[in-house]
Parts: sequence; structure tokens; C-alpha cells
Amino acid sequence: MILLALIACGTLFHEEVAVPERAAVAQSLTGNFRSGTAAMVRLGESHAGVNSTVQPVRFSLRPGFEVSAALWTPERPSGVGVVVAQGHYGQGKSGAEAQEIAHRLASRGAWVLAVDTPGVEEWAVPGRQIHFEAGAHNRAILASRGGSALALQLDILRRGVDVLVELGATRIGATGASGGAVQAFYLGWLDDRVSTAVMASFPPIPREAAASGCACDHIPGHPGPDPGVLGQWTSPSLWLSDVQQERPEGLPREARFEVLEGPHSFTRAMQVRTLAWFSDELGLPAGDFQETVPNIDLSTGTPVQPYLSIADLPVVKPMTWTPRPKLGWAPRVSCEGDGPVLLTLGAADLGTLQAAGWRTCAVSTALPPGASYDESAWTQSVGEGTVMVDSLAGAVGVAEAQHSAVAVWAHRGWGLVASTLRVPFVVHQPVRDLAELEQTDPPWIHVPGAWEGVATERLELAIAAGPDTASLVQALDALKE
Repeated sequence: MILLALIACGTLFHEEVAVPERAAVAQSLTGNFRSGTAAMVRLGESHAGVNSTVQPVRFSLRPGFEVSAALWTPERPSGVGVVVAQGHYGQGKSGAEAQEIAHRLASRGAWVLAVDTPGVEEWAVPGRQIHFEAGAHNRAILASRGGSALALQLDILRRGVDVLVELGATRIGATGASGGAVQAFYLGWLDDRVSTAVMASFPPIPREAAASGCACDHIPGHPGPDPGVLGQWTSPSLWLSDVQQERPEGLPREARFEVLEGPHSFTRAMQVRTLAWFSDELGLPAGDFQETVPNIDLSTGTPVQPYLSIADLPVVKPMTWTPRPKLGWAPRVSCEGDGPVLLTLGAADLGTLQAAGWRTCAVSTALPPGASYDESAWTQSVGEGTVMVDSLAGAVGVAEAQHSAVAVWAHRGWGLVASTLRVPFVVHQPVRDLAELEQTDPPWIHVPGAWEGVATERLELAIAAGPDTASLVQALDALKE
């Protein structure tokens, strides 16, 4: 019976999986955003926990980029420190998924630091969003500069480890649920100071390029499933699944996998196992499970002013974009009027262009109703390490050839696509730098190196660019002679 149980939980007859080059993955996970000291500051009054106190704190990722967190201080510190990473539940340190396990760990003698991801609680401001559609532009800015939202989150958590070490923690673990589980795994994978981690209600790691969930969990250019990445961290770890599934391929022998069915959360059963695990692996003192723990609003209101936004962070790796139009997407073309063909990309005053003697052919790709871009396709391009503008350019290039276009009218970010074509083009309301960017612009506008000169260089290829429609029409008229 024991043998059968061991086989069922995957601890015997483990199939070896090829391990990819670790350095390549590590480079994609390291943002090098940490600079200066953590300079942790305690905020407001402390609150009573269970055999502990808890207090909102903030610390510095780098000068001007403050991070919010909550620190649990045990009455009898054991030398154990635990970082609690956040999932995508809409809250950070105040959410039940973080706060409940933090209270219970602290009640046993652990320093616990629940670290907010950018864009939640007091940092729920546009310049810090990285989650879902609201954070698409910031994720794209990071990717265009050789970084990623995941690398930023990991640098923030590594700064959290700095804080725990300064407090006196000598044995450090990490945990989190859902997206927090993704971060906890990669934190241990990347930082040798973290000796073990518990992943609760974990999604597939690495994320598949077009998988559901937040694209902020993706490693650009390393799409899942990639079992070899899981095998690169061989420290003891506990994987708690909320659904019935087989042991994930690639988990090393040192990883324990268990199914505890329930809501996609950090459930009571998972917390019981987490406490036991950290007792075994970190020497956290044993004790009774605290059935009731406080529920405290740990947010501190508005962020510190002034503050750096994600767009203000330094370039991780200088990048540039060389267009490589990619075939595969079928363009949708709608033509009206008489005269030579003018392809239009994005918004255009078709009536004015047709009155000027052009047959306008509006080009679009298959988009969901009301969408300005295909979120799934863009997310997939980031996960695969490709440039979505190349796919758009391929589709528009097909339309150009099919309709024998003489010129192209491009609106805002579509100027990047037009710059890859063989015919002259004009750009209405060009976007040359971040100051001209609008939230309604599609995130694929952030091509590699866009705001370090690439966007300006590509727009210089236009025969005319500016906000005045009449001037652009005049520039196009010369092409009909």
C-alpha cells in the first residue's frame, strides 16, 4: 500500500526531463531594477495579530520607486522569514489570500512580509498597473526595453528578501497562491537565499504563451509548457493543486506534489500543509492551528509623491526593431470611392480622402467587437518573444499587393506598420515618444527600443506626418501626378 501511495503522488519512477540552459531563462527573469538600500519605513500604528503584531510598511526598490507591504513581527522570532507573494485577486497585502497565511506563520514565530505587486492597493495608479488590460501598456514598455512584468515583480520580491535579512531572518521561504505561486517559485528559482517555497493553487508554470490568467506572469520568449524550467530549481518545494491533475511534468524529485481540491485560493487545508512544510524545512516552531485570525485593512491611502512610474525605470537591455513582416493573418479590406487606391490603417476621414480623388481601402484584422487590438494575439506574441507589428505588417502587405495600393494613410501607432511597406505613406497624429501616448493606443505600439529612438526613426520614412489632415492630403496629392 505504501508503494502504491508513493507512486500515486509521483515520488517514485520520476521521468527525467531535459533541462534547458538556465542562464537564458535567468536573464529574462532579472530586471536589475534594485538600486540603493531598501530603506524600510514603518507606517502608522501597528495592529495586534496572533502572538505577533502587523504594520503597513514601505521600502524602496530604487530611489523614487516605493513598494507597499505589510510586516508581521512575531513575539518570539525564530529566525525564519517568509515572503508572501500576491496573486491576481484584486488586493495585495490586505487580501485574505495573503493575510490569513501571514497571520498564521507569524503566530508560529516567523517574520512575514506580504509584498504588494505594482498596481494594487495604494499603488493602484496608471503608472504602476501591470495586471490584465489595465497594465498592458506598462508590460509592453518593460518588454520593449528588455525586461518584463515578471522580472519587475521578482526584483521587488528580492528586495523584500533584503528586508527580511536586515530584520535578522536566517532561514527564508516563499509562498503565494495562484499568480503568487508563480512568483514564489521563480523567487526561489532565482534567489539562493530562499531555500524552500510553497505554491498554492498554482497555474501552469511557465505560462503558455496564450494561456488564461495575467500576462504579467509570462517570461517573454520562453512560452510554456516547458517542463525543463521546473526542473531547474531542485530545492525542496511543495506544490498544492486545487484541482485533480497529474503531477506536473518536470518537477524534480525534491518537489512534493499534493492535490487539495477546493476554491482557487489559499484554502485552510493548504495553509495547514504550508505550516507543516515550513516547520520541516525551515525549523518553524510547531503549534496549534489558529482557526480565527484578524482581517485588517492594511492599505495606507495615496502613494508617496512624487514617484517613479514603470515607464521611468531604466532600460534593462538596449533593443532595436528590424521589421520582419510575417504572413499568416488574413486582412479584412473594405474599399469605397474611385481613383488610385489608398490603404487606410486606423482612423481616417474617408469622406475627405475620397473627395480628394482616392479610392480608400480600409484594412483591419479580425478583432473582437469594440477592441482596438487583439489582446490574446498580443499576449501570445510577448510570450513567444515575437513582435506583433510584424504580423500586422504581413497582413497589410498582402492587402497592399492585392489592391495595387499607391500609398498608405496611417493613424497614430499604425505608422509603425506603414513603415514596413513598399509604398509611400503619411501618418496622422504620429506617436514619437511616450509623452504622446494615449491609453487607447494598442500596446503593440511598444516595439523593441520604441522610445529609445526606433519610433522616431521609422516615422522619418513617412512623406509627411502630423495632426493636420489637409497637409497630409496635399502630400498624397503629389503621388497622383
